[in-house]
Amino acid sequence: MADRRLRVGVLFGGESPEHEVSLRSAKNVIEAIDRERCDIVLIGIDRRGRWHLADESRFLRHASDPRRIRLPDAPVRLALTPGRRPRIVP
Repeated sequence: MADRRLRVGVLFGGESPEHEVSLRSAKNVIEAIDRERCDIVLIGIDRRGRWHLADESRFLRHASDPRRIRLPDAPVRLALTPGRRPRIVP
């Protein structure tokens, strides 16, 4: 039987004053995840509380500068659907 990869959702950002801390933490978590065992789904929450599906290649702007780190300007908004088989809908 073939091994199945685990899908891991990383949720970050939000309306909190700790928004930037969450972005930096997400960057560290993503770098630590074993890519051979896991597929990553990045879900960013902007300062207005809107949820966005983020592309790993550009999920943060100014990621190496703690004072300028932020979500990209035009991310894909998403909705989560409840149920037995929840889906992420961009």
